[in-house]
Order: sequence, then C-alpha cells, then structure tokens
Amino acid sequence: MLAPRLLRTACLLALPAALLAPPDARACSVCACGDPLAAVAETPGNRGSLRLALEAETLRVTSGSEAMAGMTDELTQWTLRPSLVWSPLPSLNVVASVPVARKRMDETGMGMDSTMSDLSGLGDVELGVRWFAFESVDFAARLRQSGALMAGTSLPTGSNDASRNGVRVDEHGQLGTGGFGPYLGLFYRLSGDAWSGFATLTGRWRSESSHGYRYGESLHWALQGQWQPGSWFAASLALEGRSAAADREQGAAAPNTGGLVLATTPAVHFNVFAGA
Repeated sequence: MLAPRLLRTACLLALPAALLAPPDARACSVCACGDPLAAVAETPGNRGSLRLALEAETLRVTSGSEAMAGMTDELTQWTLRPSLVWSPLPSLNVVASVPVARKRMDETGMGMDSTMSDLSGLGDVELGVRWFAFESVDFAARLRQSGALMAGTSLPTGSNDASRNGVRVDEHGQLGTGGFGPYLGLFYRLSGDAWSGFATLTGRWRSESSHGYRYGESLHWALQGQWQPGSWFAASLALEGRSAAADREQGAAAPNTGGLVLATTPAVHFNVFAGA
C-alpha cells in the first residue's frame, strides 16, 4: 500500500498555498490529481492576452519493498511547474506547462537505509487547450456561468533512461514517463459577485515507453469553491480525485499500482500585479 502526501503551492499572478492529505492508495503514479490545465486557464481571456501561472508541488510516496521483505521504498518528489496561457480568441485558452523536477528514491529499514536514485531535470511537458463552448450572464441574479471542453497531452520530454551504477533507475524514480498522455475533459464554472465554483472531469490514457512500461489510464475530477471579497485576495477549497487502472509492464499488471486518490486543497490567492 502506498501512503502519498502532497503539499502544493500555486501562483496565479498570485501566491496560492495548498495542503493535500489523501488516504492510502495502491498507486505509484499519483503525481497528477484534478485538472491537468493550469488554474490560470479557468476563465476566458481577452483576445491576444498572455498569462502566467507558477505551481510548486511536493509529493511523498512510501510502499513495502518488493526486492526485500521488511524494507520500505520511499519516493520524494519536488516539482516547479511554470505555465503559459495564451488566448488567441476570447473563448479559447492554449496552455503550455513545463515542469522541472527532482526525484529521490530511498530504501529504509533494518538499519540499512540507502539512496537508490536522486535525479533532477525537465519532466514531461503538458500542452492543452480549453474552449469555452458557452457563457451566459444573469444580470438580475448577478450570476455568470460557463462551460468548456478540454483536450491536450503530456509529451515524453522527461528522461526515462537514467541509471545508477549501471542499473536502470526504478520506473517511478525516472523524471519522465517515456510515453504520451493524451486527455479529454469537461469544465463548468458558476460565479457571483464575491464567490465562484467550478467542476472538472477528465480522462487520460498513457502510451507505452520504450522499456515496455505503460502507466494506467485514469479518470480525474475536481470540485472547487472560491470566495473573493476584493480584486487582490481570494480563498478557495477544492476536493480532487483520481481513479487509475494498474500500470502495465511488458503487458502484465504492475504490482502495487492503480487505485483511488482523494485530496482536499485549501488555498489563498494574492494578486501581485496591478491591473492583472
């Protein structure tokens, strides 16, 4: 069983902070919950506008060692993920996310603690679009709602061939997945004067790497409410989840992978640029 913990902070022309504490799950590939697009892409932009988001993430996963009984494998990951959002049309957001990560794998227990790998560098770049198919405003009720379609893919830009002492690093210690990760999803947003909320549902499939490993297909969802009393501050609370099939290695199900991850994410946002 894996016990992941995630601490995420994001900057949407701002500095949001979040704490994530999901329950136990059988999922080695728990690095992505919720909406694969950046938070800055949640609303339509002005034609030709360019926006920036910055997200920092820390992830820790532990599981019993498959190589030696009584030992524990521990993966710690730190990620800095800048994202650029371009709106060629008011109803269309194009998003590019470029993660830079550090992954360290340790084996602990029985007085024989050791570091199995420690890698840093570029991860898998994400490219996506969000098209706002409808938007309506009820002036009497002071409500606005919008709905969007999402599509995109991760690219195998992160290294998947790292080795240590002549032995290939464990699949989940690699900086990249070694394959593509296309996804499709739906987005809905409802907002008033000082509050707003949104929901997303996204399905993702993974292609196989050159080493015969394929991460399991997954379903992601998120619900978030936000309170914004002024133009410079907002507070939000989100419930995110991911349900994944087991990974596949050389065509067979990989042990201790797949399962359900749930996360609650409180955050605060500060607008640090006047007029943004």
